[in-house]
Amino acid sequence: MATLEARLAAGVSPVDLSVCLGTACQADAMAARLSVSPVRKFLSRWAEPEESLAPVRSVWLEFDLDGEPGEDRFSPSVVCAKLPRDVDPGWLTGTLLPSLSGRPSSSRQSDLIHLCLGALPASASLLYVFSLQGRGSDAVRLEIFGLEPARILDYLSGLAPRMVPAVAQITPLFAGVERLHLSFDIAEEILPRIGIEGSFPRQPSREPRWADLLTRLVERRLCSTEKREAVLAWPGYDSFWTAPQRWPVSEIGARGFCVRSLSHVKVVCHPDREPEAKIYLTFGPAERSGAAGAASSPASRSAFST
Repeated sequence: MATLEARLAAGVSPVDLSVCLGTACQADAMAARLSVSPVRKFLSRWAEPEESLAPVRSVWLEFDLDGEPGEDRFSPSVVCAKLPRDVDPGWLTGTLLPSLSGRPSSSRQSDLIHLCLGALPASASLLYVFSLQGRGSDAVRLEIFGLEPARILDYLSGLAPRMVPAVAQITPLFAGVERLHLSFDIAEEILPRIGIEGSFPRQPSREPRWADLLTRLVERRLCSTEKREAVLAWPGYDSFWTAPQRWPVSEIGARGFCVRSLSHVKVVCHPDREPEAKIYLTFGPAERSGAAGAASSPASRSAFST
């Protein structure tokens, strides 16, 4: 399964690609294509069933597609690990994060991560953790699942109160939206970037609230009308018979289907900038289509990105 991340504001903007690795074979195959790096070592370790990284459920790799022609783009800018619900904070900061980044977390960063996890209400949990080292940052991104809009503001008021006014401006956009995620970055402090994302279990043909959410973004000038219509038209499928010129016949022959789905909408806010809205468009083989609408980011999931 893979996801395209696209900005919703009017005009041309970069598009990023995130790829999900869910098995040891996939991790080994990807590691073999990467140069020696912490990401390659992490994938190789995760592929070993008896390794200490076994609790990781899946891994997302995000690739920025806006580099210069000829630039080596096959190097992930963001690495994201999906976690079990009751993740041990000590394992997270002592084992997983050093493996993701290739270096130990600072004591200050570890203390802040433990503080943020300890402040979560019982209804919420850490779903994803991201290493941003590929973008030149030592920050770690946490993505929380299970907070309603009002609880998001309550949670942030105790951890990052300076962000509450900016976040309060965008939470109404997610009224009635299901499967909300909150993401923020931690370095030596909690950084002033907050992401809120949401999705629905069903696709737009059976869920009119997708269109309502996108309309609210248009009204706030965070999304163009043209991109709203393009997003709603994305879900569907292709096969060799509908797209023969683009179908990877040499790899898989003429069989199968590629299913396209909406994953989620994200709005990123910063106290000194205008909010930015993004859409995450999922595609993959038909046998994995049930995962397309799952509560994912990165990248957030992102899939994932800033």
